[in-house]
Amino acid sequence: MVERGAAGRTAYLSRVTRPALTRRSIALLIAAGLVAACGSAARPPSRSAAALSGTVHVDGYAVAVKCTGAVRASPTVVLLAGLTEPLGTFASLQEQLSSTTRVCSYDRLGEGSSQKPSSRQTLADSAKLLHDLLAKLGPARHGIVLVGHSLGGDLAAEYASRYPSRQTKAVILLDATPIGFARSVAKLIPPATKGIGGEVRSVNLAIAAGDNPERLVLGAAPLAPFGAVPLTVVRHGRPIFAAVPRYGAGLESIWEAGQRAWLRLSTRSRMVVARNSGHAVYLDQPGLTLRLIRGALSR
Repeated sequence: MVERGAAGRTAYLSRVTRPALTRRSIALLIAAGLVAACGSAARPPSRSAAALSGTVHVDGYAVAVKCTGAVRASPTVVLLAGLTEPLGTFASLQEQLSSTTRVCSYDRLGEGSSQKPSSRQTLADSAKLLHDLLAKLGPARHGIVLVGHSLGGDLAAEYASRYPSRQTKAVILLDATPIGFARSVAKLIPPATKGIGGEVRSVNLAIAAGDNPERLVLGAAPLAPFGAVPLTVVRHGRPIFAAVPRYGAGLESIWEAGQRAWLRLSTRSRMVVARNSGHAVYLDQPGLTLRLIRGALSR
């Protein structure tokens, strides 16, 4: 494959809206996950300080974390990037939000500067690590607002499903990868398909089986609803699968149905279509993303 071996299968998705792409990179792009690169300076965490840029040891792993902004009488915003994306993915967004409240981002196991996982993981494992990490960083007295892009959205939803609403105050999913997406792609695209369509099928199946930097195995079972926690589902408005011959429209339909399925997780859910965005909503419409997060903080 390209770039970092198995990890490189997903390393191109952040470029999905760029015009100059090879047929191969388009296939890898569309599969799942996004990319960026940054590190964090190691420094022991301080429970008393809201600001933190360093490494926290949690559940036997060294995890790179960045928290900015002062602790206020508002929830802490937790930013969850897509597959292959490090904590610097939302740097601009984090900087702007830090004038309002505390904001934290981190590298999941296998991403950025964090340690690689010792075995395969599930979304439940990732949610537990996040829960334990937040406990290490100091209690978010006013709860948290989870903002997840792409596969980070799946983790946000999993976390909200597993932890009480008194902690999770709101969830914002930025074009989150639909649960069971790989299985649906495999049904749509026959096994013998060649070219871009065949690569989209094979790469998605490999990623879902754990062939990704986080060694994350993606199931197809629906997540448990999380009651009345406010949920905003943001869907891309510009087609992202148009480059896939014959199957592009079908892939868009699968993705759109998956976005509607997210709405069933909360009794207080709504859909927002980012009309001018591809998959990277936070890059294509940063103003919209910022407004939605600030709106969640003011509830």
